[in-house]
Amino acid sequence: MLDPCFSYESFAQTRDLDRLSRELEQVLAARLKSAVAPDAEGYRIATELRALGHDLVSFDESTDFQVWCGDWTSPKHPCDLIVTISYRNEEPRSVSVVFVARR
Repeated sequence: MLDPCFSYESFAQTRDLDRLSRELEQVLAARLKSAVAPDAEGYRIATELRALGHDLVSFDESTDFQVWCGDWTSPKHPCDLIVTISYRNEEPRSVSVVFVARR
């Protein structure tokens, strides 16, 4: 389970968004790297982030990546976490995390 320091409220209130985003990226990348089934791990990650208050839906996915973001049709928060999970065979597995204000 992810540490509560990665909750929606933590992201919304932090003074150092870049640091918190990089820390979450590192934690998620380590999990993805060791995952036997990276696609299933992506879904577990999204489920855990939802439990921490993030509004996440699958925006786009393929056989080698997933993009999770807030529900643009029914927004619940003024800001969104966007998580991109990549597990292409020819590249190292990676995770990108961005916390952005809605427009």
